[in-house]
Order: sequence, then structure tokens, then C-alpha cells
Amino acid sequence: MLETLKQTWRELKSGRPGRRFQAYYERRKTCRDGGAKKLLCVGGGAVVLLAGIALMPAPGPGLLVALVGVALLARGSPRAARVFDRVELRLRRWLSRARSSGTQAKRD
Repeated sequence: MLETLKQTWRELKSGRPGRRFQAYYERRKTCRDGGAKKLLCVGGGAVVLLAGIALMPAPGPGLLVALVGVALLARGSPRAARVFDRVELRLRRWLSRARSSGTQAKRD
């Protein structure tokens, strides 16, 4: 299982921002067969994501658990994959602005 998580991380990390989750969805066809597999991917992903969010304030791997949930959701739902790609781009823009304004504040 740990090797599967590592492979998933490598796949997502190598993807292009703004398309990485959709490309992951396209490569992983196991959850698109419908029925129980899709329900497990989407339902399990939602549960794992919520558990990760709940664990974030506590010390430990809350962010990692949330990312596993995101990967499961993106694997089973094209809509979720598109949403995660958009969210990633917005977060990157927000972080870029925050870093640049922090750099300017240090100069002043």
C-alpha cells in the first residue's frame, strides 16, 4: 500500500499544474467502471479527505491524509478532478502574491 501511495504521489507531482488531477483521472480507469468501485473511490475519498481536514489542527499527518483523500476523489470523479485543478491554480496564485508582498514588506 505504501508503494501505491508513493506511485500516486509521483504521478500527481509530475503532472502539469492546472491539469494534473484531470490527467490522473484519465490515466486511472479503475474507478470509472461504475458501481461499487466508483462508490468506494468517491465515497472513500470524501471520508478520507474529511478525516484529514479534521486532523489538521492536531500534530501529525493531517495534510497527508487529506491529500490521499483528494487523490481518491480525483481518481473517481472528473468533476472533482477539474475542481482540484482550479483550486490548485488559485492557491498557487495566492501563495505567489503572498510571497511577493512579504518580500516587499521586508524591503520597506
